[in-house]
Amino acid sequence: MKLSEDDLYRTSTQYRAWSFTKQQLAAQRLKTNLQATERVKANVARQRAQRAQQTETDSIGSGVENGSGATTPLPDRGSDVKEVDCLTADEELAIVDEFCERALQLGAHCQFPIEVTATCIQFLRRFYLFNSPMTYHGQNISRTAMFLASKVEGAMRPIDHFATNFKKTTAEQILAPEYVIVQGLRFNFDVRHPFRALKGGHLELMEIAKGTYEGPNYLEEGMTSADLSARMLKLPGKKGQPSNATMQDMEKRITEAYGLASHILKTAALLTDAYFLYTPAQIWLAAHLLADGPITTFFLSVKLPASSPHLPKLTAVIQSCATLLSSHRTYIATVNPKADDSAHKARVKALIEKLKSCRDPDKVDLVKLNQAQKRDAVNEENGGVEENKAKRRKVGREEYQKASDEFWGPELGKKE
Repeated sequence: MKLSEDDLYRTSTQYRAWSFTKQQLAAQRLKTNLQATERVKANVARQRAQRAQQTETDSIGSGVENGSGATTPLPDRGSDVKEVDCLTADEELAIVDEFCERALQLGAHCQFPIEVTATCIQFLRRFYLFNSPMTYHGQNISRTAMFLASKVEGAMRPIDHFATNFKKTTAEQILAPEYVIVQGLRFNFDVRHPFRALKGGHLELMEIAKGTYEGPNYLEEGMTSADLSARMLKLPGKKGQPSNATMQDMEKRITEAYGLASHILKTAALLTDAYFLYTPAQIWLAAHLLADGPITTFFLSVKLPASSPHLPKLTAVIQSCATLLSSHRTYIATVNPKADDSAHKARVKALIEKLKSCRDPDKVDLVKLNQAQKRDAVNEENGGVEENKAKRRKVGREEYQKASDEFWGPELGKKE
């Protein structure tokens, strides 16, 4: 039995574990936000109570007295404590989008190939689907995600060398959240990108233009490669204007479309939910549709017969993906370089500032947290973990298993 590319893609973890509808994405992000908000408020309240208790203990111990010789009671400042203003789900998504954009610059700064940067961005988007920026700050996670992506894509550099790309950052700081990210990714490292598919489509279009195409042709029965080339040369222009191009003109047009589509795949496609909602084939065709609609439509008519029930469905999906890509501000800036971006920058700046006041205090120092977990693991092996810590570990494992079961489904029972 011969497997098609679609069959192979359906076996991938990207399709099985990381494909969603828009409604599913919105629901999961809201759930993540509510859980993080509850956790942040509880941890901040606990930390404030500990500080207040410590302050009271220190004051009593210092023997501060009033004029009558009695200890002066501390004023009740409970009413002065402000409620933590946490991020909303939409605000969290805006922050994640911002750190994904910064990852593009980070990849260029580290001189990684686009595949590494693209994988890093998808790791970030997957991780923050089930984790909140209030819990794990994007700056800490993005550096580690880039290092992890470099290993996945076969472009790994020694950690000490990689750390030199960042000021005041140690190798330990980069490695500290690595296992947290791996857990957040459900140990799924395979990311299918549309870059090679676009290249293949470009080569086929060039063959059609030159009259050397030997693939399937459903445009019209009995057409030769030369006939197909002649039909292509008569395609209308990108804006629908009449055209009767030469072969050289068409090759230039196809090359220009490839360049614009490639740019879209390296920006808007990475910075939206396209990878969650569409397949790599649908994404590259959508990018090419934005780059040159008439050529893309012609290409689809060659690949699928007009009578195929799949053609209108595929066309609708590609158009939907193209709408998503064209809505991103990087695409808008491409077609309209004079577009005003100041409102977006001001909003992001305000959200980053807001994030500073609503971070989970238990997750601020990931290095110390990682060291503590390692110490506890060693103590547990030696039988030296305190009983209450052991209970917390057990509860944590049970909660993680419950969340895992909700995502993957419970473990299958063994046959007798």
